[in-house]
Amino acid sequence: MVDYRSILVERMEYKDSILYLYCRTFYKVVGDGEYNKYDYRLYHRKVLKFKNVKRFEYYSDEVYDNFLNELEDLRAELGVPYFRKIFNRSKKRNKLFISGMGYFDNFIAIEFKDDKKEKIVINEKEKYLEIKKELLKILQSKKEKFEEKNIKLEVIEEKEDSYIINLKKEKRIATLSLRMPDSTRYYYIHYKQDFYRYDWYDEEYHTVSEIAEQLNIMLDRFLRERKNVSISTSKRY
Repeated sequence: MVDYRSILVERMEYKDSILYLYCRTFYKVVGDGEYNKYDYRLYHRKVLKFKNVKRFEYYSDEVYDNFLNELEDLRAELGVPYFRKIFNRSKKRNKLFISGMGYFDNFIAIEFKDDKKEKIVINEKEKYLEIKKELLKILQSKKEKFEEKNIKLEVIEEKEDSYIINLKKEKRIATLSLRMPDSTRYYYIHYKQDFYRYDWYDEEYHTVSEIAEQLNIMLDRFLRERKNVSISTSKRY
């Protein structure tokens, strides 16, 4: 599950109303502690680019109290008791709050220009349809292999904003859910196995191609499953 411990903002650059955040994103889960959840030797480098930035600021534990009212207001707007997401957007303030670890702990607050609000709106429906298109393409490409391995694919829900399937192989079941994000769920994909504890969620900065790559990895892993063989429970992203 995505949380602030999976991203490290190393530096920021601002030029011509564009803010660049240079980050490391950690993907291998090795524990469940506050500071040892991820293997911090393994990471992807990413550059986050934000246009039409009016102003930005970062604040750490030392000045956290100065922003309590604003953060409490953000929690009320989002309807959440605490922040577990990396990206938290306030439509009311036209701001994006980024929580992360490292030099810029705890939050980076980015305020956008009022005259171009639409520039920061993510077309969630379009992304959902693109992910679904890739998922169906992947499932079709593995159809023969599923049949060879006696894997039954069952569509258990197909609606305008959701697509959920079960993969069954003997007593093993894996559920892959694709849903539109909402106020309580930021992710599109949730993959869960009822054997060898394993869950995977996409994260907000994952592209459609990165999600498709992970879907391939998980489905290939399910194809290779054999009795009495364990697998790693670490996320790839």
